[in-house]
Amino acid sequence: MRHLFLLNPRAGKYDRTQEVREKIRFALAGREEPWEAAVTQYPGHAAELARAAAETGEAVRIYACGGDGTLNECAVGAAGFANAAVTHYPMGSGNDFLRMFGPDTPRFYDLKELLDAPQAPMDLIDCNGHLALNVCSVGFDARIGLGAGDFKGLPLVSGTMAYQLSAVRAILQGIHRPYRVSIDGEELPGSEFTLMCACNGRYYGGGFNPSRTAMPDDGLLDFVVIPAVSRLTVVSLIGKYAKGGAGDIEGVVVRRGREMHVVCDRVSRINLDGEEVLDSELSVTVSAKKVNFFYPAGTHWDPAQRSKT
Repeated sequence: MRHLFLLNPRAGKYDRTQEVREKIRFALAGREEPWEAAVTQYPGHAAELARAAAETGEAVRIYACGGDGTLNECAVGAAGFANAAVTHYPMGSGNDFLRMFGPDTPRFYDLKELLDAPQAPMDLIDCNGHLALNVCSVGFDARIGLGAGDFKGLPLVSGTMAYQLSAVRAILQGIHRPYRVSIDGEELPGSEFTLMCACNGRYYGGGFNPSRTAMPDDGLLDFVVIPAVSRLTVVSLIGKYAKGGAGDIEGVVVRRGREMHVVCDRVSRINLDGEEVLDSELSVTVSAKKVNFFYPAGTHWDPAQRSKT
């Protein structure tokens, strides 16, 4: 078994690549298996390296050492390859995909727990041909999250402040917009919506919890669609949405299915595991490809399974 560690120097608040290299050496000391640690150089590089490793046909375990974007790239690179498996050594600010492992999430910080860990095939989201492991969304939330980058380079603007400024701008520009939305071929009533979200995982955006029940291995996605709301109600609504209460909000559609189709009135910012896709129409489906994901023994994304270990 070969071990490939892909380190993102831009994940988190500072470059931790040297620190993680030392942890890798310590974890693999005394083992005869080959390993390599590579530092990613540009967006998409982790996907390229993961795919190149998978294409050799050799059994390989790929460790995404970074944030959710690094995990997304590794999953995309290894998608469809039975000989490759991916996991997340969390170094980002959100590390949202791992949150569904509940109280066992901190065990992903121990590399020794991951080396001989069990693995399972997981579903992937396909959005207009782009793949994601966790969440795809379009609308108010995507404009805030993706728009925060427009403010991060400004003097004296912290990461939190960048999101706050992006939220203010999104509110001023309008909470809802014209969309046509259908799920599994059924068009939803209404002509304006606040946001549409497709969940394979359960958390995104630094801890927002749109779905309490999404399962990344059931061949289905959890869709959450929020209708048009006013500026006066958006704060309380988003608060419930963030805490997993989307299903308790009147008028919100929460449905499990295989496909959501959205037609926008303009080219829109689409959030795909924190990465941006621009389009005026999107088709979100369960991909025909899967990716193997490995996780510490005894942990599980299904609470019922965790309770059995």
